[in-house]
Parts: sequence; C-alpha cells; structure tokens
Amino acid sequence: MTIGHRIRDTRIKQGISQETLAELAAVSRQTISKWENGAAYPSGENLAALSGIFGLPVDALVKDDWAPPELQVVEVPVPRPRNYRLGALLAAVVLAAGILVGALFFREQREDLVHNSELESEVVDPSALGEAMPMLPLE
Repeated sequence: MTIGHRIRDTRIKQGISQETLAELAAVSRQTISKWENGAAYPSGENLAALSGIFGLPVDALVKDDWAPPELQVVEVPVPRPRNYRLGALLAAVVLAAGILVGALFFREQREDLVHNSELESEVVDPSALGEAMPMLPLE
C-alpha cells in the first residue's frame, strides 16, 4: 500500500473531504488529489501536518507494517467508600451514653423539694396566708 492510499484511507475513515484536508494542511485540493493518486509525495513538513490532523504518528502514514501500540491496562485500586453512617451512629451512641452518665452521677440532690408523702398530710391554713393571696373557692 502506498503512502497515497494510506492518506486516502485515513481521510475517508475520519470522514474528512479533500477540500477540508487541504484547508487544514494549508495546501490545495489538487495537491491532496496528487498525493492520493501517487502523482506526488508530501514533503516532511506536510507529513508532519497530516500526522497532526489525523492524530497519527508519521510512521502510520509512511510505513506499511505500522500497527498501533498495544494499550497497557493499568488497574488502579479504588478506595473503599467510608461508611459515614456507622461513624455518625457510633458518635450518637457515645454522646447519649455521656449524657446519661453525667445525668446519673453528677446531679445535685435538692433539699428544698417536698416529697409526696409530706404533701398529703399537710394542711394549709388560709388565715396564715392573709389577704394578699386570694384563694380559689372549694367545690
């Protein structure tokens, strides 16, 4: 296969017309036609331009036995996603336990509280209250 055939095949595979390739390579359409028909050969500068346009190395246009290099597959380890829900649940349990421990061990005993047993036996004398505090009528 000649260089002209490789240029034509690559151009057709990439869906580029002769006119468009000529504009991109800064040459005339007739020059592209001459290259493809084997009537002329592109210069080194034009080969470099074609290589850039097609996205291929110059060897792909010049050599018959050129093959694209094999791609190496590199496996990248994917980090495990962090389980934020488990961390939030653990933090909530620790916080609740701390509040519970604080409430049980660090509470103050209030001595001015009146126990229910004392309330049942206590009788309030209305005359002791005086007229400053009106009483609700008993029903």
